[in-house]
Amino acid sequence: MAIFKKIKLILKNTLITIIAIVFIFPLIATVADSFMSIDEVNNDYRLVLNKTDDIGNSLFQSDSGSNKEERVSIQIIPDKISIEQYYQTLIENFDYIKMFWNSVKISVLISLLTFIIAFPQSYVFAKVKFKGSSLVFFIYIIVMMMPFQVTLLPNYLLLRFMNLLNTHSALILPAAFSPFGVFLLTQFMRYVPNETIESFKLESNSLFRLFSHIIIPAVKPGIIALFVLVFAESWNMVEQPLIFLTDEFLYPLSLALNGTRLSNSLGAPFAGAVLYVIPIITLYFYFEEEIIAGFSNWKF
Repeated sequence: MAIFKKIKLILKNTLITIIAIVFIFPLIATVADSFMSIDEVNNDYRLVLNKTDDIGNSLFQSDSGSNKEERVSIQIIPDKISIEQYYQTLIENFDYIKMFWNSVKISVLISLLTFIIAFPQSYVFAKVKFKGSSLVFFIYIIVMMMPFQVTLLPNYLLLRFMNLLNTHSALILPAAFSPFGVFLLTQFMRYVPNETIESFKLESNSLFRLFSHIIIPAVKPGIIALFVLVFAESWNMVEQPLIFLTDEFLYPLSLALNGTRLSNSLGAPFAGAVLYVIPIITLYFYFEEEIIAGFSNWKF
């Protein structure tokens, strides 16, 4: 039996390793390609810039003049290491820096406002009993499960009525009032002992002190998990700025990497993509323990 358990464990670890390699391979290829020179990237990925046929196959004009189907081969090891792409992205291209700080502003404000709005609501759902609380919370879950396309038109009409279209507020406000924050923090607050809250209320009637001294320290992993998840979601938003913004000066970085806006060549977006994922990866590794501890305490 011990042999079968070892074989099962080896097969399980092998499968997990293969899946992990498959998912991390695009990131490895992107990092490697970011250290290629612009000329090398354009030469290796020249077919990406060519026109495609009706079914999306890239066509390459051969020396003999006839069209033939070619496949793009991903290069991992640069022929010569170069930081030309990073220089072009960070020094020569002002658009990247401008859009980067647009993304930072939008994502940080959405994360902070989501916490400020969701925190008191979560406390009410988790610790205050009132008639119809379960029904209201159920409605929150239903709204949270609705895709963006369902709420797109109402949001657009409301933002137009408030004269907020083509402003960063058009991205920040709808996202900050998302029910996801309420749902997530409610799960963590249910783990806070009611006895602890009642004991504190005997000493002080200050709701602010209750939140700052008892609730926030108790649900700190949930708050960190909420911040990281909301920040990542806001950092990667594409549909909202495409629809709600018309001024390219206000675009976040996600729209720049959605195409090849950073440069006329294909090379610069590789460096741009690497720099783009650094904030998300940094947040995850810095708060890894809190995120894992937080999700392990979910209570449905």
